[in-house]
Amino acid sequence: MQRDIAPDVLRGFALLGILVVNIQFMGLDSEEGARGEWLSGGANGAAGFIMAAIFAGKFYLLFSFLYGYSSAYIIKDDRANRGRWIRRCFALMLFGALHFTFLWHGDIIFLYGLLGLLLLAIFFRSDRTLQIWTRVIYIVSAVFISLIGILLLIGEWYFPQETTAEVNEPRLNQVLRDGAFLEAVGPRVELWVFGLVTGIFLQGGMAFAAFLLGVRMARSKFLTSLIDRVQNSQMIKRGLIFGLPIQFGAAFVMVRNEQSVDPSEALYLCCLFLAFLAAPLLSMAYVGVIRKFVEERPGLVAWMKPAGKMSLTVYILQSVVTSLLLSPWGLGLFQELQTWQVFLLAIGIWIALVFFATQWLKKFQQGPLESLMGTLTRPRLPK
Repeated sequence: MQRDIAPDVLRGFALLGILVVNIQFMGLDSEEGARGEWLSGGANGAAGFIMAAIFAGKFYLLFSFLYGYSSAYIIKDDRANRGRWIRRCFALMLFGALHFTFLWHGDIIFLYGLLGLLLLAIFFRSDRTLQIWTRVIYIVSAVFISLIGILLLIGEWYFPQETTAEVNEPRLNQVLRDGAFLEAVGPRVELWVFGLVTGIFLQGGMAFAAFLLGVRMARSKFLTSLIDRVQNSQMIKRGLIFGLPIQFGAAFVMVRNEQSVDPSEALYLCCLFLAFLAAPLLSMAYVGVIRKFVEERPGLVAWMKPAGKMSLTVYILQSVVTSLLLSPWGLGLFQELQTWQVFLLAIGIWIALVFFATQWLKKFQQGPLESLMGTLTRPRLPK
């Protein structure tokens, strides 16, 4: 079978956005990322603005959409394939546990494996049911996040002393400056647990809604059939006309707030929440643009396909490379670079890994972790 190009191109593109967002926590501050002093100056402020407006919150949704979309390739609307999907989910959780323990406390594949088990509960429902669940989950998440934002603003207004209390530096920062590899395990797992709780609150519902949208779109072969140019154009325009101004406005306020003498934590979080709520508009605009290029100018985007084809391997390698560059057991560049420098570093690492994936697939059919995943999940034939 000829492998569909659009999902792989989109997945390769999504890996760039994920690394750009992650590297600020890998290289600047393991808990806060590019905030406070890391946004001082024009170059750092501009990099922070681009990270927030163009990347943050959009690419994990794109990756989630593709995760749901790809589930159709494995389950194939056949209940007999549920066992393979369950094995795949547990394998992802295993890879994720190793990942967040030894490399990156912001791991997402453990959560994907966990939510993948939940996805199976409604995978075989009708398109109408999936559509209803997608909308309900998004609306509930949006209302919950909005209420939290309003309460934060009220709390900061009436109890300013409590909201401006000094926050201790995360232990992982200290280890990443001058510690040993195994010393990072405890602090990293500690941050992962905290991140998992907040991630489920802020991103879990949105990610699961994107899973369901991906499942529904896969049934109509959304990424592989000839595109409806009018529909695709409308999807792009909605994202750019409505989504982009919201993202630009929220990012601008966030950066200016962080650069102010007395920044507001509640204002920062409210802008972050607003950006996450509006992120689907821009995420789907990205899908529309890539679909348009794949059909009309494939040569401009096909070079990203190898990274998407071995996305699990590339995702883990991003953490391996950044660990070697930024950690004290590598080059020790943690907190030695400026925000604009780590932004450019992320782009450079992504390009290098796309090249690596291209060369690897000239010799092998799959990436190494994709091959291992197949071995772990493939049904065993009777002897």
